[in-house]
Amino acid sequence: MKRHPTAAKRFNMVFKAAALAVAAACFAPAQAADKESADRLQGLIEPIKAEKPFKIGVTLVHLQDDFWKGIAYGIQDEAKRSGVELAQVTVAGAYGNVREQFGQLNALKTLGVDYVALGPASFDGYDPIIKSLKDAGIKTLAVGIPVNSANIAFGVGQDEGAIGAALAKAICDKKPDSTTLTIPGPAGAEWARLRYVAFQEQAKQCQGMKVIPGSFGGGVDLGYGLSQASDLLLRTPDANFIYTPVIPLGMGAVQAVRQQRRDVKVVSSAIVREAIPMIQDGRFLAVTSEPGILMGRLLVQYAIRDHEGKNMEGLKKDDALPYPYALTPPVVVTPENVDSFPFEVYELPPKGWSITALQ
Repeated sequence: MKRHPTAAKRFNMVFKAAALAVAAACFAPAQAADKESADRLQGLIEPIKAEKPFKIGVTLVHLQDDFWKGIAYGIQDEAKRSGVELAQVTVAGAYGNVREQFGQLNALKTLGVDYVALGPASFDGYDPIIKSLKDAGIKTLAVGIPVNSANIAFGVGQDEGAIGAALAKAICDKKPDSTTLTIPGPAGAEWARLRYVAFQEQAKQCQGMKVIPGSFGGGVDLGYGLSQASDLLLRTPDANFIYTPVIPLGMGAVQAVRQQRRDVKVVSSAIVREAIPMIQDGRFLAVTSEPGILMGRLLVQYAIRDHEGKNMEGLKKDDALPYPYALTPPVVVTPENVDSFPFEVYELPPKGWSITALQ
């Protein structure tokens, strides 16, 4: 698995941040349930409207889950609210489809966009094409997950290390003397690696917590989660928990637990509507919120500020990433706060919303 040359240094910094954020993440109070009263930008920055017109294009890794759909919806709705022209939204189709995304980036260049929002299909390999966009006067913005390029203008994402650490702490708080099976996620996905390493490091702080190492690989779909969890459960009869980095894998693991009639709880990340009942009845011990809609909105708001030379408050620059970035704060959703969390403000696009109208 390829890693950024400063991956170890970056992880050390990310994990330190995660350690500071994890307690707040695990015990963060639920947001107000009233959708109308919730701040669409979560109080992170004040919304402004574009005074100078500009055009933004979008290419995302896929739209197979509500995280990426939420990002697309957040960009579209915030652009509409703020007077920004949205040129086109395209998808690569899957993690690893770098060549397809290169073609989409080149196509966006021909449309005369001022900014490109990139949800990358891989962490590495994008620097040459991003530099070519930069040389053409187009700024590339990373959204959702990181990309290894110093030519990115800025990014909006989440603290991947804090997500993994928060899930480990949730297990530790529930049952320190326990065994956790792990499905680390797809190979080559930096977000999955950061979550998994932080999960392992946080677990080491929990006396008695045993983590069974897993192998990176496979997809991020329910079927893969089901098959992997079924095999792991058969080989480890004393397991108490299963770690997965993203909700489709987690839902597959929940199904495997049910099929084998085991008393095993699952932890995962990102919210989809189908998972909410599984959180309510306790099949999921904890699921971290991944506010894709919020990330999409923040990206547009920062693009307005950048285009007009205004204050970029909230962005930070350090050695964790090769470009300035903003992170949304992690919140852990549990059976205790699931009924009061405003998913449709930060997580879930409106029912019936489709990207096809934007093509």
